Amino acid sequence: MKKIVYLIALVTIAVLPACEGPEGPQGPPGVDGVDGEDGVDGVDGISLINLVAETEVDFTEENSFSNSFGFEIADSDNLLVFMLWNVIDDKPLWRPLPNTVFLEDGITLMYNYQYTADFINVYMTGNTDLTTVSDDWTLNHFIRIVYLPGEFLQENAKLDLNDYEAVTAALGVSESDVVIID
Repeated sequence: MKKIVYLIALVTIAVLPACEGPEGPQGPPGVDGVDGEDGVDGVDGISLINLVAETEVDFTEENSFSNSFGFEIADSDNLLVFMLWNVIDDKPLWRPLPNTVFLEDGITLMYNYQYTADFINVYMTGNTDLTTVSDDWTLNHFIRIVYLPGEFLQENAKLDLNDYEAVTAALGVSESDVVIID
């Protein structure tokens, strides 16, 4: 009887590791690099995994107080935009957009953004002629675009998306990981 139990146990141990379940779903495609000449490698594309990109923008009459960037994402993914608002004790203060500023004489300015699967647009509006607004409010603004995969939002539903530090910590992004866009 013991020999039969040992034989069954041996067969079970030999057979079980060979079992497989169904194949999982296809993962999202990566970002293609730029095609190079035949026989020459192209430049690699930017990886969107845990991506935070920074650029400097101006809001001027020439650009209709708007800055657009090509930025392809999946329909299930999201983007957040933060603007460098101040530096306190050598630590940057990033404010989420939209951000409204109330100036003297009832003037209101708003920095905002919109995006699709193909581009992102960061813009400025106000209740006054924006060409008369001080350069402090229109020039040399640093913004950070934070890419959020769709699964990330599902897994971090309670995360405060208005807190730049909390978002980047949850993504595992440090300052050295920020990609600078020229």
